[in-house]
Amino acid sequence: MLLCFAAILMLSACQGKDKINEDGGIEDTGKVIPEIPFSQLTATEARFTVNGTTNYVNVMENNRKAMPEFPALKKKAHKAIGYVKDSYGRPLKNASIGISSSVVGGASTPAFGRTNEKGYYEIEIPFGVARFYNTGYTIDYEGSRIAMGLYPADGELSNSWASSDGMVEHFVLIPFGKGEPDQVASDPHQPNNYFGGCITLSWTLNDNEPLPIPGSLPVGSVFEVKLTPLDLIHGADKKTFIIRKTVEYSMLRILNVPVGRYKLEVKTAGGQPLKIKETGVNPRPEFGLNPKSATGSTNVTLIATSADATRPVPFRGAWEEVSVTIEK
Repeated sequence: MLLCFAAILMLSACQGKDKINEDGGIEDTGKVIPEIPFSQLTATEARFTVNGTTNYVNVMENNRKAMPEFPALKKKAHKAIGYVKDSYGRPLKNASIGISSSVVGGASTPAFGRTNEKGYYEIEIPFGVARFYNTGYTIDYEGSRIAMGLYPADGELSNSWASSDGMVEHFVLIPFGKGEPDQVASDPHQPNNYFGGCITLSWTLNDNEPLPIPGSLPVGSVFEVKLTPLDLIHGADKKTFIIRKTVEYSMLRILNVPVGRYKLEVKTAGGQPLKIKETGVNPRPEFGLNPKSATGSTNVTLIATSADATRPVPFRGAWEEVSVTIEK
C-alpha cells in the first residue's frame, strides 16, 4: 500500500500541471489567447518594390503567428496521437487526420480519424512504414464553407516512420506562413507552398511595336497594386500591402496573403486606374473578384480549393490562385 502511494506521488510530481485522460494520454492544459475582433486590430502597412525580372512576391515574408502551447505526449506503439488547435490555442473538433502505411513492395493501407472536442486524435496505424497524407479543417468563411491545411506545430513533419514506433504530431490552423522549407526553397512561387492565399496578375506586353495591342503595358513602365484588408480569418493585424512592379515579363504572383477579403486597387505609377478582370478557371465562383470586372478597384476574396477537410495535404496550403488580368 505504501509503495503504491509513493508511486502515485512520484507520478504526480513528474507531470506537474498535466492531467491524465481516461485513455491514458496527457490532457492539454495550454492557455487560450483571446481573439481580437477585426475592427480592433492594429492597422499596419508593408511596401514592396518588385523589379522587372522577378515575377512573385511573398508579402508576409518569414512572418508567422506564434505557435500555441502543447503537452509533451509520449509515443504509443502502433498509434499516431496529438492535438490540433487554432492559432489562439483553441482546440479544433473534427479536424481530419489521414495516415497511410505500406510494406516493401506492398500497397498502401490508409487509416483515418478526427479530433474530439478537446482537439485530440488517436489513430491506429496499419502495419508498415507510415506517413501523414491528410491534415485539414473546415471553417465558415465569407458566407461559405472551406477547408484549410494544417501546419505541424514544431515546424517539422516526418516523411515516414515505422508504425511499430508510433508518432506524436501536433497541428495548428494558421492564416498565413511558409510551408515545408525545402519545398519553399525549391519552388518559392508555388501558391500551395504557403498557408496564405495567392493573387496572380497578368497583362499583355507592349514591346514598342508599330501597332501595340490596345490596353497593353509598356516594357519598363511601373504599376502599383494595393491590397487593403476588409475582413480576416485569425488576423494578427490589419496589414495593407502596396506593391510597385516594373513591367518586364507578363505576370506577377502575390503570395502568402493572409486569409480573408480585401479591396484590390491597381493603377499606373502616374495614378491612372487600370482595368481589372477575373480570368482563368475559378472552382468557387462565390470567391475571387466582386465585381468580376472593374476599373481601378474591386473586392477580392481568396479562393479555397475545397470545402472537404480530407483534401488538404500536410504542411501545405489549400488555396487556388485568383487569376486577374490588368490593362490600360
